[in-house]
This record gives sequence, structure tokens and C-alpha cells, in this order.
Amino acid sequence: MDQASSSGIRKQVFLILAIILICFNLRPAMTAPDPLLGELRHDLGLSMDDSGTFALLPVFVLGIAAALAPRVARLLLPWKIILIFPLVAVAGILWRSYGGMIGLYGGMIVMGLGLGIAGAAIPGFIKHTMPDKAPFMMGIYSALVGLGTSVAAATAYPIAANLGGWKEGLAFWAAPILLACAIWGCYFKIYPSHARQQPLETNISRLLTHPRAWQITLFYMSRVAAAYFLFTWFPILLKGRGMNGDDAGYVLSLITLSQIPATLVAHWGEEKLGGHGRLITLALASSVISCWAIMYGPLEWVIPFSIICGLGTGAVFSRGMSLMVERADNETTALELSGMSQGFGFTFGALMALGGSFVLQHGSSILPFCLIYTAFCIMGIVTGRLSARPGYV
Repeated sequence: MDQASSSGIRKQVFLILAIILICFNLRPAMTAPDPLLGELRHDLGLSMDDSGTFALLPVFVLGIAAALAPRVARLLLPWKIILIFPLVAVAGILWRSYGGMIGLYGGMIVMGLGLGIAGAAIPGFIKHTMPDKAPFMMGIYSALVGLGTSVAAATAYPIAANLGGWKEGLAFWAAPILLACAIWGCYFKIYPSHARQQPLETNISRLLTHPRAWQITLFYMSRVAAAYFLFTWFPILLKGRGMNGDDAGYVLSLITLSQIPATLVAHWGEEKLGGHGRLITLALASSVISCWAIMYGPLEWVIPFSIICGLGTGAVFSRGMSLMVERADNETTALELSGMSQGFGFTFGALMALGGSFVLQHGSSILPFCLIYTAFCIMGIVTGRLSARPGYV
């Protein structure tokens, strides 16, 4: 191997490592408060309604942030967006920990805006720097988001206990973001030419009249809405079936972890099935069957069907992210599609989760959850198959 080839491989590995660290850190700071809500409620006097608002606030903010990302890209280079806005999130994380009640909510908003804008910029950056590897890299993106969520959910409580309390425990998650930003910044310090040299001329409003853009958006929105609607209240629903709290939490973790391998192989699986959205159909049909089996079948079915549900959900999330890049003919369109899809998806997903709270408060059975989840999966099959057809936005 000659020196030029060796240098090129090192450069590629360095960039992939930087992307991995950034993507991994897009969710842990948002997930970490969930296991600590009991401590927050005790120290700050949060009510149940306050706790629900606090838990879902980042999801709303992610939707707003994603919609803002194309406008930000008109002012800043994409790689600088991915560097600067996680640092904005660090400021929000620290404010959330040490700013009292105002900081608790204000910090979550600042943090969500920072991570949301950075996350929405990544698909466009990948389209520009690695167009031939874009589907694979979007699978990596999806897998790392899931892994970061799982790691934070599993470690937030012990980290807080060892550091002295929830404030220190939540502030801890600023450290891995700073590390990721340091490596990301070092890459572009060493290789300043490996990036677009001018801000993007984005115009997300042009997509609002494009049928393919709406197909991709509705596909992504259906999956995010279904996931937040069902999974936010999954432990409560399982406890209603007689399962204890620890086991219900374990089942939710199992679903989350099962998504990770599926996100990595989703593009390959779609190709093996002949494309045209066949994997999407199979994955969503499996998710529907799993939902009904978990909610109405014997409790012995919960574990295997949780794994099947997680695999289906992971595959569809990965395809949703990949389609933003595959159906874009350039970096600008990829960023616009990311902003439109994630903007509508996260906002509507949070509204559906709140809708689940309304159903629970009125003492309804679990039947509405299964029916609504099924409706969203059917919507996902239709729009997913339309989105998977060849052609560009």
C-alpha cells in the first residue's frame, strides 16, 4: 500500500470515528433524566404533570430544532454546525443541573435546540462527504442514537449516585459531548479542505409542495409518533397486565437494545429483499403483531415478541433516516429533507405521547393503544413503500 492510500485510509477512519462520537452523544443527555425523575420530583417538588412535561419537552424542542437547521445552514458551514451546536447543548446541560426550576426547563430547551440542530445537519454532511457510503453511515447514525439512549438509561442512576446526586449526574453528560467536539474539531483542523467551503443555499419551503418529500416526511412521522406514543407508556401498560415495575422496565430496555442490530443491517436487508419497501412492510407488520401479542398474549410471550418488536422498529427507523439521504440528489436537499422529516416527526411524536397520557388519565383500556399503533404502522407501510420507489426529491 502506497503512502497516499495509507493516508487516505487514516483520514477516512478519523472522520468515521468523529461522526461516531458525535452521533452517540445526540441522545444520552436527553435520556439521562428519566431514571432520575423520582429524585427531581423530591428535590424540586415536581408534580406528575410537571414530570410528564419535563420528560416530553426535549421531543418538542427536537422538532423545532430540526426545522431550524436548514436556516442555520445558510449562515454556517455544516461541519461548524455539528461542532458549535453540541457546545450550545453543553451550556444547556449545565444550566439544567444548577439553575433551579428555571434552569431545569430552560436548560432542557437550550440543550434540545443544540443537539437537534446538530443532529439534523448530519445527513446532509454525510451526503456530501461520503455519498457512496451514505445508506450504511445512516444505519450507523441510527444505531448510535439507539445505543446512546440505552447507555444513558442504564447508567444515569448509578452515575448520579456515585457523583453525589442528580445535579452532578446530569452534568456528567456534558463531558462526552466535549470529547466528541474536541475530536471533531481536531479533524477539521488537520483536514480543513475536507468540507464544503460555502454555506448552503437551503430553502425548506420548496419541499412543502413536493409529493416525494411529503411521502418521506409522513413515513418518518408515522414511525416516530408510533414509537413515542406506545413506548412512553409501555411500562405502565405492562404493569397494568400484572408485571412488576422492574420487569416492565427490562422489557422496554430489551426493545430499545434490539433496535440496534436491526439499524445496522436494514439497508442490506432491503437490498436482499429486492427493494421497493419490502423490508419496511415486513418490519412494520412484525411490529404490529408483536404489539398485540405483548398486550394480549400470555406473559410468557412478552420477551420474544419484545425482541421482534425492537428489530422491526430499528429497521424502520434506519430506513427512515437513510431515505432522507437516498432520495436527495445533493447535500442541500438532504439537509432540507432531514429538517422537514424530523421537524414534523418529533413534534407530532410528542403530541401523540401526550395523547397517550390523556387516554390513561381517563381510565381507558389498552385497546386504543394497540389500535392507534396499528394505524400508524399501516400509514408507515403505505408511505414507506412510496418513499422507497426510485427517484429524487
